[in-house]
Amino acid sequence: MTKPARRPYHHGNLPEVLAAAAEAVVREVGVHDFSLRECARRAGVAHSAPGHHFGDVTGLLSEVAARGFDRLTLSMRQERGGATGPDALKRIGRGYVAFALRDPAIFELMFHSDRVDGNNPRLKEAGDTAFAELVNAVAQARGTDVRDEEALRFAWAGVHGAAMLLINGVFSGRGHGAKSGPKIDGIVERIVFTILHYE
Repeated sequence: MTKPARRPYHHGNLPEVLAAAAEAVVREVGVHDFSLRECARRAGVAHSAPGHHFGDVTGLLSEVAARGFDRLTLSMRQERGGATGPDALKRIGRGYVAFALRDPAIFELMFHSDRVDGNNPRLKEAGDTAFAELVNAVAQARGTDVRDEEALRFAWAGVHGAAMLLINGVFSGRGHGAKSGPKIDGIVERIVFTILHYE
């Protein structure tokens, strides 16, 4: 009796599977050594599959970065909770840095303009949503509805710079933010203090 031909494996949600595989590859080999071929191999699909869904390596990495911004937004919102005023900004800052330390490879990709497409609608929306958390927190901390660009730049540069220094082990001396909780708190406290007293 002739055996029936084996049907190829079919993913129920291939874009999701590919994006998850891409995240894993980025975490293991870094942004610069990422390849569509390895991503497809991890997902168990043809080498052409990522291109069909995301266009090219930039398209796929842009989706991975967008997913990172989604999680960054969630981290800031969870850390903030129901806090208001200056305390909200402190918590937002801690949520920002905490996310970066949890997922440093994806965090690096999110701000790597040569590997992602800044005009990608999905990435742009995710990034804008994350940045809006900081915008609102700075406004609340300063007790105004007026958007202060200098205060925003200072707050963003402060938490982002702190995150990168902690990831690189400059503050902790052990890499990837080891035992950095008190350092995060102290850094964010100083950032908020400066913003509140900025004229």
